[in-house]
Amino acid sequence: MGTSKRLGEFEQLLLFALLHLEGEAHGTGIRRLILHRTGREISPGALYTAMDRLEGQGMVSSYLGEATPPRGGRRRRHYRIEPEGRRALHEAWETVRSMAEGVERELGPEEAR
Repeated sequence: MGTSKRLGEFEQLLLFALLHLEGEAHGTGIRRLILHRTGREISPGALYTAMDRLEGQGMVSSYLGEATPPRGGRRRRHYRIEPEGRRALHEAWETVRSMAEGVERELGPEEAR
C-alpha cells in the first residue's frame, strides 16, 4: 500500500466531508455534516488546525470567498480535496476494508451474535 502519509480517523472524517460537500466546503458546513452523520461535535479550532495540516501536506487546498454582509463583511474559507488527499483516503479505506474482510458478521449488532 503506497502512500507514506497515513491518515488518522479525524482526518478521514474531514476528507470524507469534503467529498460529500463537493467544493462548497467551509468550516461550518464540514462541522454540521460530521455532526449529522456521526453525532460527533468538532470544535472550530480542531477543524482548522487539521485542515491547515492537510493543506500543508497537499491533501486539500483552500481559497477565500467573497466578503458578505451576513458575515459582517468577513470572507469565508472554502476547502476542496486534492488528488493527494483522494489517494490517501482511498488507501485508508482499502486498509480498513482489507482488515474487515471476513469478519463483517462479527461486527454486526450485539444481539445478533
